[in-house]
Amino acid sequence: MKVLGVDTSTMIVGIGIVEEDEILVEVKFSVKITYSEILLFCIDQALRNIGLKIEDIDGFAISIGPGSFTGLRIGLSTLKGLCFATGKPLASVPSLDALAYLSLYCQYPVVTMLDAKKNQVYAAIYETKNGDLKRQTDYLVEDVEDLAKRISQKSLFVGPGAKLYQNKVVELLKDKAYFSLAEQSLPSGATVAFLGSKKLILGQAEDIANLEPLYLRKSEAELKFRFV
Repeated sequence: MKVLGVDTSTMIVGIGIVEEDEILVEVKFSVKITYSEILLFCIDQALRNIGLKIEDIDGFAISIGPGSFTGLRIGLSTLKGLCFATGKPLASVPSLDALAYLSLYCQYPVVTMLDAKKNQVYAAIYETKNGDLKRQTDYLVEDVEDLAKRISQKSLFVGPGAKLYQNKVVELLKDKAYFSLAEQSLPSGATVAFLGSKKLILGQAEDIANLEPLYLRKSEAELKFRFV
């Protein structure tokens, strides 16, 4: 099964195409312009690089959130469009799960972090021993200080949020805090594709018409509208 995965949960866009346990192509790039102006073009280029057409893809996978509100909306709407056009299924993958998957055999708990603005992070804590990904918390949106209170042992911090708040985490947790290498902290379209393919093989495709991003909290526009 060839699966195309897309991660637009941050300003680093990841596009990957996998088949079974092999990465056919993976692209990562920093967004300098609007996602909508470049995402379809980059998907097309990734397909061309390995001599495939969109019709050759058996299924799609999308990072469903939490993360950038704009990025999640554009990523999901783009893949919904491809699914409707091709008739192929779609699997959703929580962005924090995809980050944790990059450290699948870590001996310590893995803490995934994305910047949620307002001095907060989107986060979750996982056990990944023996190659099994087991989430130990809900998907969280909270201050770094509150997240640190949940951690009682040495842990590996992963993701753009971990890099952004590294000094604060070290201040709070001292030698309990370890950090992954830069290349293991970036969102990955291939990882989303791998996790999505597992769901598709099990028949766990999404109801595309009703699928919505996992935001965890309301957008600024919604909050402002509420008080108008």
